[in-house]
Amino acid sequence: MRPGLILLDAFLLKLARRGHDGQPVTGLAQLGLRDRQFSQDQDLTREGDRSANVTLLTDGLAARYKLLSTGRRQITTLLVPGDFLDLSSFLVPRRDFGVVAVTACRAVTIEHEQLRRVCEADRAATFLLWTETSIEAAIQREWLVSMGRRSAKGQMAHLFCELMVRLAAVGRSEASAFHLPLTQNELADVLGMSPVHVNRVLKELRRDGVIAWLNYRIEILDWQGLAEVAEFNPAYLGLESVAPGRKTGAPRAQEAAAAAAPSLK
Repeated sequence: MRPGLILLDAFLLKLARRGHDGQPVTGLAQLGLRDRQFSQDQDLTREGDRSANVTLLTDGLAARYKLLSTGRRQITTLLVPGDFLDLSSFLVPRRDFGVVAVTACRAVTIEHEQLRRVCEADRAATFLLWTETSIEAAIQREWLVSMGRRSAKGQMAHLFCELMVRLAAVGRSEASAFHLPLTQNELADVLGMSPVHVNRVLKELRRDGVIAWLNYRIEILDWQGLAEVAEFNPAYLGLESVAPGRKTGAPRAQEAAAAAAPSLK
């Protein structure tokens, strides 16, 4: 596999989970991607920044956020490998959000003009990017429903279910667990709760026997029970769901990711 495709490995795995063969991505891999690294808590972009690039996360965990004048922060999206941080900047260059590295992160940047040329030459690439923005919007709708109408326990359960499926799709989870390196204060910024409330809800989920959380590792002990509390339906993610108990990074996804390599020879 060519170096450009190696950098896009998580994105290719995600596409495979959506039933795509990844061929349109080969055009992106030939663009001379700029590989960047960010330390924990470093801003990858700030609200108000203008840029001529889009950024794709290739490793680590990042978060989109908004800051109020009081300094209070709301995390609006958690970003995992294979996610674009700022695909909207392709059409609206000025960012109305910030992105922070929750862990040490690695990302690649693609110039808007280069991306435009790829889309003009390959309608399939345009379709894939359109799909990305559509699913981003679907995730935002689910988060809005969670904050507005789900119970606090249902909201947290839904977040854990969503992250399990998204991380499994890109081979970043164990069979029944995933790493979530968020403090309770940071989780409060995600859920729009106080840290005290977050602690109380976590205790409830533990007491119910559906999860265990130790050293930033969430183990899902009862997937069906957790999904019922969350009223979780993964259809909005557009992914082949990987329920806990199955091995992640399935051969089908790996084979699809590798299949794009020969076309670059």
